[in-house]
Amino acid sequence: PPRARRGARTSHVLHASERRAQTGDDSAESGADRGDKLMGRRGTFREAKEDDEATAQVKKSVKLDGAFGKPSASKETWEPFQRTARAGLIEACLGGADGAAKPACEADLVMTSLYVAMEDDAFKSRTAVCLPVDAYVKRVDKLVNEFMQRDFPKLPLKEGSDGPDADDVVAALEEYLYSQNDYRVPGGWREAYSPYRTYFHNVVAQKVGIPATLAALYIGCVERLKTKGALREEVDVMIVQKAKGASGAFGVTAPKAPWGSVRSSARDRPRGAVVCTPKMAITLQLQALKRAFWPWEWDDARDSGVLLAVEAAAYGGSDRMNTAAGVVGIIQPTGRPFGDLPMAILATERLLELDGGKGYEQRDLGILKFHDGKRKEALEHLEKYEAWKDSGEADAAPQFVGDVVNLGGSDAVLAAELQVREDEALARVLLQLRKDALEETVGDGVKSGEV
Repeated sequence: PPRARRGARTSHVLHASERRAQTGDDSAESGADRGDKLMGRRGTFREAKEDDEATAQVKKSVKLDGAFGKPSASKETWEPFQRTARAGLIEACLGGADGAAKPACEADLVMTSLYVAMEDDAFKSRTAVCLPVDAYVKRVDKLVNEFMQRDFPKLPLKEGSDGPDADDVVAALEEYLYSQNDYRVPGGWREAYSPYRTYFHNVVAQKVGIPATLAALYIGCVERLKTKGALREEVDVMIVQKAKGASGAFGVTAPKAPWGSVRSSARDRPRGAVVCTPKMAITLQLQALKRAFWPWEWDDARDSGVLLAVEAAAYGGSDRMNTAAGVVGIIQPTGRPFGDLPMAILATERLLELDGGKGYEQRDLGILKFHDGKRKEALEHLEKYEAWKDSGEADAAPQFVGDVVNLGGSDAVLAAELQVREDEALARVLLQLRKDALEETVGDGVKSGEV
């Protein structure tokens, strides 16, 4: 029986061979044709052709990254995307009257949030193709249009009114976003500090995001409903920050999705709830990105990761731990390097611009620049921070706490000890930077360590 099966298979093969012979598939000419179609898998007969102008331009713009050998576009290709995104962000957040943020009705918060992702995408990927921000704006438009077509007509009308009550519209919108479309916040704050839970386009696609990004989506929907005449009253979008107290580790509770509150019928707000303005939503997104990319351990109790960074800059000459090592990243005492120094710098730069070019972000940016090897820029930022702090503005500055809470005051002694360590390390860094700047100015080539 096995022999019979082999014979049957051989017969089948012979019949197939005969058919190929009859159709002429075994000819040399058809073999060449197949070689063209197989693109080199059985030899190639493709003729060398010159690229058209567009293809040649794209090939010319792509090069290999010296660090990892990944293809990346030339700076002239992706930098315009970054500049456009930064300009759009600053215009929306600082382009209003007296340098204030533009209201949501003038600057679409959906597009402003996408500017954050657009700049990071251009800078990180070095791509020749811009992030398709218009496509994600259309996805939000589609969400609102679907709500208007399917859910809005079902809302009850008050007697003598030509439209539904604003509270009913807000309740229906939240049911549409959070129940029907399943938008939600992460399960915990640790998961929240991820770029995939912060960038607007990722949140729209994956339907999981930090409260600030979901608030941007909510505000974008509210403004679109106003434009369509479905909402005729002002609606405040509320978020809850991390709570103080004994609940959870370090008083940290789980994130809560934003909700709407009609301003004319505002009820008592839950403890810790605040109105999320467009600028606050952007600031919180950038703060979350800064923490996600921060390449040192973050101290939840102080809501800062700067202490390790400052001490590494001050004492890195005798201990390489927590210092930068080329493309590897920040050397960790235990475990593999994490974070992303250039991306942390990018987030901190934008936070500093939104703060008016002064404040604690100036200190953080100076330390990041130090570790990035840009000593002159580091000195400039740290001296500005020192002047700002000495002027007394630091004491008068409002304490803006976003998704995290500063618990340093819960242990006054520990907080004071940590602050002394930070001040001493920062003074040592400034001394070294000024010494380097003086030696460079003198230009005699003598280093302080050689004297």
